[in-house]
Amino acid sequence: MAEKILSVFIDESGDFGPYDFHAPFYLVAMVLHNQDVDISKNIDDLENHLTNIGYKQHAIQAAIQK
Repeated sequence: MAEKILSVFIDESGDFGPYDFHAPFYLVAMVLHNQDVDISKNIDDLENHLTNIGYKQHAIQAAIQK
């Protein structure tokens, strides 16, 4: 049986300190990705959409490792 690989990406944004009106939330994001499933087209579609709305390579930080 072939080895299955699950990638886990966890990132956070915010501050645990006192409430500050300009950054009121602390966020944790998790992405679980079965490496048997190619998501390259999904990432390309997302990057194209971000470019179309004026956020070219600005709003999302992501990478694909091969």
